[in-house]
Amino acid sequence: MLRALDAAVTGRDFLLGSTFSMADVIFGSTVRFMLKFKMLEGSPAVLAYSERLGARPALHRADAINAKISAEHGLPTG
Repeated sequence: MLRALDAAVTGRDFLLGSTFSMADVIFGSTVRFMLKFKMLEGSPAVLAYSERLGARPALHRADAINAKISAEHGLPTG
């Protein structure tokens, strides 16, 4: 599985090449979750993919919205 994951992101910006797609939303969020909770040890290509996803402005906007809602409900945001 790790080889397939690495192969999927090596040599391209996103899963379908240079275009961000819904596949990156679903797959990328899973990869980022697994990296965050140490469920996956990322290769350099996987870590770079995760960083590209994390740099997207839409992700920053979504994180801010989620943090606000979590705070309103007294949930941890970190």
